[in-house]
Amino acid sequence: MVGRILGGRYQVEEKLGGGGMALVYRGKDLLLNRTVTIKVLREQYAHDQEFIRRFRREAQAVASLSHPHIVSIYDVGREEDLHYLVMEYVEGKTLKDLIVEAAPMPMELAVHITQQICEALEHAHQHRIIHRDIKPQNILITKDGRVKVTDFGIALATTGATLTYDSSVIGTAHYLSPEQAKGEVLSNQSDVYSIGVVLYEMLSGQTPFTGDSPIGVAVKHLQEKPRPLRELKPKVPAALARVVTKAMAKDREERYGSARQMWTDLEKVRLGLDLEELEDEQMAANGKHRRNNRRRLRPLGTVLIAALAVLMGYGLWMLLDSWLVVGETRVPMLVGETETRAQQMLEGAGLKMRVDERRFHPTIPEGSVVSQSEEPNKVIKKGRIVGVDISLGPEMRLLPDVTGDPERVARLRLTNEGFAVDPNVEMVNHPDIPEGRVVSQDPAGDTRQPKGTMVRLTISAGPPAQLVPMPNLIGLSMEEARVVLEEARLVPEDITYTDSNLYFSGQVSGQSVPAGEPIMQGSGVRLVVSKGPGPLAQGAVVKMTVPADGREHEVRIVVVDAKGTHEEYRRTHPPGENLSVRVPYFGTGKVQVYLDGQLYYEYSLP
Repeated sequence: MVGRILGGRYQVEEKLGGGGMALVYRGKDLLLNRTVTIKVLREQYAHDQEFIRRFRREAQAVASLSHPHIVSIYDVGREEDLHYLVMEYVEGKTLKDLIVEAAPMPMELAVHITQQICEALEHAHQHRIIHRDIKPQNILITKDGRVKVTDFGIALATTGATLTYDSSVIGTAHYLSPEQAKGEVLSNQSDVYSIGVVLYEMLSGQTPFTGDSPIGVAVKHLQEKPRPLRELKPKVPAALARVVTKAMAKDREERYGSARQMWTDLEKVRLGLDLEELEDEQMAANGKHRRNNRRRLRPLGTVLIAALAVLMGYGLWMLLDSWLVVGETRVPMLVGETETRAQQMLEGAGLKMRVDERRFHPTIPEGSVVSQSEEPNKVIKKGRIVGVDISLGPEMRLLPDVTGDPERVARLRLTNEGFAVDPNVEMVNHPDIPEGRVVSQDPAGDTRQPKGTMVRLTISAGPPAQLVPMPNLIGLSMEEARVVLEEARLVPEDITYTDSNLYFSGQVSGQSVPAGEPIMQGSGVRLVVSKGPGPLAQGAVVKMTVPADGREHEVRIVVVDAKGTHEEYRRTHPPGENLSVRVPYFGTGKVQVYLDGQLYYEYSLP
């Protein structure tokens, strides 16, 4: 594979490794002059049509993802029996390498890495893509410490410690969720479980379950509880251990509902908040409580509890009564208002405001409301909280400078960076920029622009037309004539076919503009093409004496005639030998005699 060019564009430079499904190479995109990763499907899957169909479908789906913590897929292609992906090249190491070198890892580093994984997966889940094979080997760490998650939705084949169910891959044994082990329908929470396993391994230096076989490990995910993290590493904060336990809950109802929820709890841990207290508040709000060991109450205790219940009931009734008499109000329209103005409007309506999220928005200015949890004009009780999302403004990105690029390459580069390209282009003549390449772009390149900005391209139609000497097409095949005319920016037209004894079938026997005469580029040239039968074969005798210099010489005879250039003789002869060789020719032309690869002499044929 090394040295091979795939799709006329991607040159394979070095093998990086391989897995059960594919071999991985470092390569170079010759069009964009950048390093890429090329993943080539293994031979045993090259003819499995169902596998290939899913491989391409899922790769194309993941190519739609655009996130700083996800390895981008640039292209999906096929070269004969080879199926391949072209992806972003990440210079660094895998998280598995880092765990081997540094585990157990410092809490701050483990949390930082896990939060980046959560961000990547939340983005994928929002696009309805489940990874299904989260493991340290599929998480890359750049030299500056950034996480890049790879192999989204592609791990459909299996070898080693990868399990299958009904011919579809469900994950790698040490990191798969219980529902994966049972072959159930997967959800976003399946990835969350795997994140928990990865975090457990980073903090402890070992996976929660081990076994003699992948099946044995999978059974443990179903039936056993992992050894508590703080038994292995007592210095791990209790709050962080609880995050790991919740992420790895076997029952999905007890697990984090999303990667974002896990990120939020990790952020609380990072900030040093009391996670258990926050969880208690949340569970109480949901009508749940922690299971605590209760001692059987004595009669006096029962009486006290009953009295307390009466007092609480009375208090609750008073609270309910006071709440019922609270006035009602209408929710104002907040979208588009500034954060300060929105808060003033809610306070004026007797309501409170809570900022739920700050996020990018392509049109709403920074600091203004993007959405609200309660619909405008809805009648609700005063004192209620209305959640709002606040705009961070449009997401700004560096717009590539694509001037000089071929149009197809320019569109690909701009699309990969998250910009839109106007389907309509302006064509202009340019003396220096070849036809089909970008002359200019609007907005200009190397400037920061909002993500999704429409870019308009101006494409070169080549240099302005000028007078050129008419090329000689006589004797050329029609295909050769078209190439010559295209290079001269001339157009073949009104092609007619006629019998000819001078030129073979398919050769140009006439042209409307004589060779050497000036003609304006873009003009049409009428051609006459021979239908044959062409000239009759004739014979010529070539005579020579091989130099008598004490060594052998190679003699080669070439004929140039109406049929083209063709070799008729090649042989090695002793010194001093006299040769007489008869060669065929058609029409008129010449004979060329080569001695040891060098032209020895030539003469014209009648």
